[in-house]
Amino acid sequence: AFGAQLAYTMDGGEVGGIEFENFNAAQAEIEIRGVSVHPGGAKGLMVHAGLLACELVGMLPEKETPEHTEGYEGFFYLESMHADCERAVLQYAVRDHDAQHFEQRKQLLKRAVQQLAEKYPRAQIEISTQDIYHNMREKIEPCMYMVEYAKQACERAGVVPRVMPIRGGTDGAHLSFMGVLCPNLGTGGHNFHGPYECITAESMDSAVHIMHELVRLYAQRT
Repeated sequence: AFGAQLAYTMDGGEVGGIEFENFNAAQAEIEIRGVSVHPGGAKGLMVHAGLLACELVGMLPEKETPEHTEGYEGFFYLESMHADCERAVLQYAVRDHDAQHFEQRKQLLKRAVQQLAEKYPRAQIEISTQDIYHNMREKIEPCMYMVEYAKQACERAGVVPRVMPIRGGTDGAHLSFMGVLCPNLGTGGHNFHGPYECITAESMDSAVHIMHELVRLYAQRT
């Protein structure tokens, strides 16, 4: 429906950023149902779902979280946790650039849930996982001229190109697996998804200049 053979998304950060590889991504939801009774007579009866949720968090690698990783390092990201004695729900994002490590991460999370369920048989613990997107590198690598053109466009626009992996995802990943190869370029934005997210008009001007040069390069190629 897009009608293009290839494309670029403008969905990155620093101007001059060129990205053709991203995380493999999955979402996981873990639901824990405990046994809620009056705390005054809870000995031997209560199974606190909130405390089991905390125990599960502690079963995962402490340093494999977003705040301790960079570059190609994957992570487990606890996006949210809502818990009381009776019920707890945890939402996890599982991320890794390497497909094998990605599968291992999902299995590690499932094993932790299984071990917790075996330790507390009176609790009901369930996990569901869903893959969200995959690393577009395998699709774009046979056509690396797209990355080279992006580099040349940056240089023509007076911007230093920087090829880097995306520590996240992009619509370009979905498009690449749907048949439209689609690397990602920087917009000039910073601190995305936080209270200090910002961009300057000068950066946006530079990003537009890069796009113009990219169009010129492809026009010359045809």
